[in-house]
Formats: sequence, structure tokens, C-alpha cells
Amino acid sequence: MAWTKRDRVMAVLSGEVPDRPPVTAYRHFPVMEFEGKDLAKVMVEFQRVYDWDWMKLNPSAVYYYEVWGNQYDYSNYEGNVPRRESWAVHSAADLEKIAACSGDTGAFGRQLESIRLIREAMGPELPVFQSVFALIAVLLNLCGGRSPGRYRPAPREQCMLLDYFRNHKEATHRALTHIAHSLADYSVRCIHAGADGIFFAEMGLAREGYLTLAEWQEFTEPYDRIVLESIGDKPSILHTCGIYGNPERFVGYPIQGLHWAESAPGNPPIAGSERWLGRIAAMGGVDERLFGTGAEAQIAVMARTSVDNNRRRPFLLAPECTVDMTSTEAELRALREAAES
Repeated sequence: MAWTKRDRVMAVLSGEVPDRPPVTAYRHFPVMEFEGKDLAKVMVEFQRVYDWDWMKLNPSAVYYYEVWGNQYDYSNYEGNVPRRESWAVHSAADLEKIAACSGDTGAFGRQLESIRLIREAMGPELPVFQSVFALIAVLLNLCGGRSPGRYRPAPREQCMLLDYFRNHKEATHRALTHIAHSLADYSVRCIHAGADGIFFAEMGLAREGYLTLAEWQEFTEPYDRIVLESIGDKPSILHTCGIYGNPERFVGYPIQGLHWAESAPGNPPIAGSERWLGRIAAMGGVDERLFGTGAEAQIAVMARTSVDNNRRRPFLLAPECTVDMTSTEAELRALREAAES
């Protein structure tokens, strides 16, 4: 059998072992992230250079906050993120402003355009997954906060959602319900536009000690499920970001892949994780912090080790998060070639 990219990726997400692990990587493209046509152009160029087995579409890290009123300066980036000029929620009364909206509103519509253009350019063979972010991360950023992310300090006492959880519970649930149904509609539209599934990112909100398990179960998991279940039998890959990411928490979610940073403190190894993952495929294997440092030799060793350790199970080879914008061609090719080693 001659394996195609689609065969390979869908086999893994169905719990099967293909000829080799599918491989991908993704990065941000500042200045090119606002318009759908510009994002599509750079993503297609990136794909044509490295011939990844699948595309994790990597739009602006803030596009979903714009829909509910946050404003950003796309000509002025702070690292991977355009500078925030204002945010929507300054008090509990502002939670009432978070209304349900159509999945093609504003920034959502620009992303749908990018999916259509990518599918037109790449044809039906390449699996494409659109990034959708956890509802609680959307609410946190609408309130002027910043998601914990990979390795940044995230003291619980600095989480501005806690007061809303305790003292404005009904308004918080209404806001999350509206966000959930909006993102569910958007996710369905992504599939109709040409995406094969969604890449659902928790943005570090699952970090141990940031939210309690009870808070997670009340304010996060039910709303995550609304979005994940909206696309029916289409596949979802869930990313839990950074240190102490609690990947085990997501085994009961309706997902086909789980992506976490095994090299980060507090996280379990991928090797052997099939014992608790069950049908879910593991994704990762290479520390994303190596990229952009001239570490192609170390990347090659780490990637080949991951391939060897997970050769007999469904596994997706990838960096553990977004790679740096300064990642070199040698580094990315080292990752790509390890999949076929």
C-alpha cells in the first residue's frame, strides 16, 4: 500500500498504526495574520517548502478575542502576539455584553476565507486542522488577562476570573454559554469551508494550581464539550500547553489526539502513555524551545528517539508547541526527516 498524507493522518486518529508517524510543525507569521488571504498565502508557502503530513493552521493568537470587542495593533507585535490596545470586560456588568454571534462574524469570517483559500491551493489530499481556543481562555483574555501559556509564571491569585466565579456565577455561565455556541457554529463552518477537523488549544488553563479541579469541571469542561461535539464525527486534537498541563484530565473528552509537552516539568512521558490514553493518539515528542537556537542536531536526536519509542502505536510527531519565528530551515528539516528515519 502506498500511504498518502490523508491515509497516514486519519489512520493515526482512528487508532491505527501507519507506515510511519505523520509529522508537522507550525509557527506564527506576524503582519501576515490579519487578512485571510495573507495568512493563507504564508501557510501554503510554508507547507510547500516542508511538505508536512498535515497542516495545523496557525492564525493570530488573538483572533477569537476580537469578535467580542478586544482590539489589537497588527502593526506592532510583542513576540508572537499583536499588541493589545483595549479589552472588552472591565466589570461584572460587562459580562452581559458577551452575546452569542454567528460563526462568520468579523475575525471568524477572515479565518474561514483562509481555510477556503488553503484548500483551493492544496487540493483534497492535505489534512487541514483549524485552531480553536478553549472558552475559558477567551473569557480570561476578554477580561484583560493573559493565558498562562507555556512556561510563564501563573499565580492563582492573579487570575481575574476567580471573583466572577465566586460572586457573579450566573453572569459568568451566560457569557461562557454564548461563547461556546458561537465557537461551535464557527467550528462547523470551518469544516464546511474545507477543514478536516479542529485543533483545540487549552492555552495553559489546565495548569495544576491555576484553577481548581472543581472550577475546571464547572466552568471549563462543559463548554469545551459543546464545541468539540459540534463537529460530530470529524476529528479533534486537543493541546494542553506548557508545564503541569494535566493531559490525563482530557482522556474522557471527545477527541482523537492529545498533544502535550512531555519535556516540560510536571508532565508524563509519551512513551507508555497508551496505557492511560486508550484509543487517543499521542502527539509531540520534540521540545519547541530548541527551534531558533541552531539546535538541528539535538532536534534530530530527540525526534528520532520519539519515533523509535512510539513506532508501534498511533503517534503524531511534532514540536510540543508553536516553534519560534526564527526557526531555521535546517532545524525544521531535521524534524521532517526524522519521521522517515
